[in-house]
Amino acid sequence: MKLIFSDVTEMLKLLALFLVTVTFAFAQTPKKVVEWSKSPIGSNNEIVSENLKLFRQIDGVEIEGVMVDNKPITLGEHFVATDDWLKSLVFRVKNISSQKLLSVQLTMILPQLGPGSPDVVFCYGCAPEEKERGFLPGEVVEMKILGGPFYDWVRSRIEEKIKLSETAKAEIHHLYVKPPNGPTWFSGCIKTANPKNACPTLP
Repeated sequence: MKLIFSDVTEMLKLLALFLVTVTFAFAQTPKKVVEWSKSPIGSNNEIVSENLKLFRQIDGVEIEGVMVDNKPITLGEHFVATDDWLKSLVFRVKNISSQKLLSVQLTMILPQLGPGSPDVVFCYGCAPEEKERGFLPGEVVEMKILGGPFYDWVRSRIEEKIKLSETAKAEIHHLYVKPPNGPTWFSGCIKTANPKNACPTLP
């Protein structure tokens, strides 16, 4: 019986050590957050080119939801994610205009990297097959980070300054929406289905 008790005790010690190790490793990974700029493009009377139509907020498309690692998150609220969380970040966007749209693109920056932050681009309609198809009124599409060489470049730029696991904040900088005709819509904000995700546009 002593031998059995000793075995159980050792197992419990090992289990406790494992849980402490896992908890410590988990605590070392900072929580993440995706947030809007506190001074969005379009709210400060910026001057843009004739090929862009500037809006305080683009209302022809709407963010239906945001996912990381296949789990919903709320903009501006912290969440737990894997180290490579930018690669799994997805913006679900609905066309609520009355026309077919060719593409929608969102660009973020990483404030931790300072002025040297790369532009982190999420897009639907940048891939040739998506661009040809576009998306119709009422249709929901997913903006994902550009893959391949672009993602490799973003990752290498991050790791020049900090570990990938230390990236904790991404800030939405600007958005483009390409209609079939006329100038591209441009803003720091777009409409959101969930008021909790709303961009802090100025009155």
